[in-house]
Amino acid sequence: MAEIVINVPEDIKRKMESFPEVNWSQKLQEIISEELKRQMLISTANKVFSRSELNEKDALELGEKVKDALHKRFKKEHPEEYP
Repeated sequence: MAEIVINVPEDIKRKMESFPEVNWSQKLQEIISEELKRQMLISTANKVFSRSELNEKDALELGEKVKDALHKRFKKEHPEEYP
C-alpha cells in the first residue's frame, strides 16, 4: 500500500489524539475514495456534456420537463402526500 504524508495544524492533531479509538488513516482513505468517485463522475459528465448540442435554454426546458414528470409521478405514487 502506498503511503501519503499529510500536514495538519497542531490544534487539529491534538483534537485527533483525544479520540484514539478513531482510525484516522481509515477515515482519510474513505474521504479520499469518496472524493475520487465524485471527481470521476464530474469528469465523465463534463466529457458527455462537452459533446452535447443542447444550449442553455434547451437544457433548462428539458430540466423543467423532467421536474414536472417527476412531480406527477410522485403525486401518483404517494397520494397520501396530496389529499
